Amino acid sequence: MQLQLAQLQWMERVATEARKRGFTVFVQDRTNLRQHEASLILTRGPRIILVWLRTGRRKPLPQVDVHRQAGREAHGFWPADWPLILRVLLREPEPVVVSLASRTGVQDGPDGDDIA
Repeated sequence: MQLQLAQLQWMERVATEARKRGFTVFVQDRTNLRQHEASLILTRGPRIILVWLRTGRRKPLPQVDVHRQAGREAHGFWPADWPLILRVLLREPEPVVVSLASRTGVQDGPDGDDIA
């Protein structure tokens, strides 16, 4: 499926705004043969955002839910969502805190001294 002019302009508007905010932008091929893949992938530091851009009637995007359930930041946006897009781009990533005490499978020695 070849993307139409309105779709290409919408993608370019979001990509341009993301670049202004310091993101590196990876754009899907113009032919859009794999609609289940993100339209844009935005990266800045440790933050990776998967974005599906749509025009026309608003429909559920199950691929967004799949990525969110896997712990990834994923969004589906329509042109009316512009204020939300700006909030997403301005938000700082939440820090990831890993505690060794909370990890399962910490090795313990045979005598319980934490030395294997």
